[in-house]
Amino acid sequence: MVINKIINSYFTSIIFMTPHKGPNIIKYCVITSTGAIVLIMISIIPISKRAFYWNRCFDQTIRWINEKENELDGWDKKAKQSLAVGVCNGAVYEPKLITK
Repeated sequence: MVINKIINSYFTSIIFMTPHKGPNIIKYCVITSTGAIVLIMISIIPISKRAFYWNRCFDQTIRWINEKENELDGWDKKAKQSLAVGVCNGAVYEPKLITK
């Protein structure tokens, strides 16, 4: 009988909040949400650094290709970007072009 009263009061307090629990729950939700956002932001830092370095590599490679424009007469923009992606991803180890 006593156990039933304890169980009923426990489930009733979970389902129907008393006025004293409202501010605490909001406070815990705000703290948990803030903590989650901070952890997500910390986990994004390495990804953003890698993207920054890759974009810098891409821009420098495109600039290098454009400097060699006189040797690459038949190349369009997509071909140049494709070469730059290959260089920055590591598929092309040295950007030395052999033109015929």
